[in-house]
Amino acid sequence: MAAVSACPWPLYVNMLMKDAITWRSSLDATQLDLPDSVEAAVNQLLDSVEQRLGCVFVSHTLAFITAVDGGLSEVSSLVYSAVATFIGIF
Repeated sequence: MAAVSACPWPLYVNMLMKDAITWRSSLDATQLDLPDSVEAAVNQLLDSVEQRLGCVFVSHTLAFITAVDGGLSEVSSLVYSAVATFIGIF
């Protein structure tokens, strides 16, 4: 609860909640390494995605998403949704 008090942003709380869902009941809460900011939480998420899917895939996917001019088209949105669903972000 101290982590949420230090950074009460809704995105931060949402990211911690999604991480907490994966915790086992046998986990010692004193050994948790919670990120201290939204930026650190996003970096931790991207690191875990890179470990599962590889650095090249993640970097190319993020480059594609950020390089799109004028927003995502319908096809791009479908690709993004498929990738996001595959890696478990949403």
